[in-house]
Amino acid sequence: MRSAGRKSATPPTRKARALSETDVASTLQQLIDDLPEQIALLDEECLIVAANEAWKNTAEEHGFPEVMPGHNYRDFCATRAVQGYEPAIEALAALDDFRAGKRSFWQLVYNGRDSWRGRDYQITLHRIWLGGRNLISVTRFDLTEILRLRRAKDDFTTSLIEGQAFERQRMGREIHDSTSQLLAAIGLILGRLRQQLPESEALGLVEEMQELLTDVHGEIRSISYLAHPPSLKKLGLADAVKSLVEGFGRRTGLETSFDIHGDSVPMSASAESMIYRLAQEALSNIYRHAHATRVRLQLRFRRSTAHFVVADDGIGISQETLAGLGGEGVGLASMRSRLAELGGRLSIRTLSPGVAIIASVPSP
Repeated sequence: MRSAGRKSATPPTRKARALSETDVASTLQQLIDDLPEQIALLDEECLIVAANEAWKNTAEEHGFPEVMPGHNYRDFCATRAVQGYEPAIEALAALDDFRAGKRSFWQLVYNGRDSWRGRDYQITLHRIWLGGRNLISVTRFDLTEILRLRRAKDDFTTSLIEGQAFERQRMGREIHDSTSQLLAAIGLILGRLRQQLPESEALGLVEEMQELLTDVHGEIRSISYLAHPPSLKKLGLADAVKSLVEGFGRRTGLETSFDIHGDSVPMSASAESMIYRLAQEALSNIYRHAHATRVRLQLRFRRSTAHFVVADDGIGISQETLAGLGGEGVGLASMRSRLAELGGRLSIRTLSPGVAIIASVPSP
């Protein structure tokens, strides 16, 4: 006796299954047609089984019927690879890895050629499953305007940093050339006054003023050096920082060191300028405020990031300064903001004693 309201389960017919797969494919086609990226779907043999309107329109506009549905995308890449086109060589190797089950994702940013010369693209391969089928999605996106804006921003940032460096150098020269001469004249006057004064309390005051004057001379030399340091463009980042640190140590009497760890990763000119600027700013702050005896700088390279560390054994950073890091102005707050523009970050770690400032910059 059957239960009321219950029907026996019957497996779907082959026609029903086919309709279901057709419906899924139709839905997917509608979804990819609405996307601005150029998208194609490949089967396990890299045959193009579907493509959206953006892909088809681009293929027709530039005269590449061999990338339309029904053609083999691997054969297209192989033909261009034989011609020596490096992006096609890399794409061909990636497709073979997909077919061998060694990859499920691959991505490349490259510069086009022929009718696409002068434009930048990103191509992505991704394994997907649809209706029980193993497919490879190919997504191609025009990055030309995005990269152009990014380069313009990098150029502006570099120009801004160079302008600030030039102004610091000008001020450093003025301090060294004019202020130092005035202080030297004051020193000569104090020397003459000391010779003319008899033994009295006033003589002790003159000697104290001469000691302070010596300290001022040392500070001006140090600050002037930091404002007019070795050339980053001529020496490169590592050698320029090394020269900066060694010169700073000689002029201040502080124990300094600079070490490099790991294999170097590529960095933009803006990132190198920012790290160098951070070294200048940090050394200047340490000399004026930290009451430190030792300063350690490190450049640590990881696979996709460079970490620049400045550590000292001084009194640390006050809570008031830490609380103001997010505000406007120069110093650490400015560094944090500019590093963020480069996709980096600024971190501060409390040591015992002292503090460490860490600038992390991703590889472009």
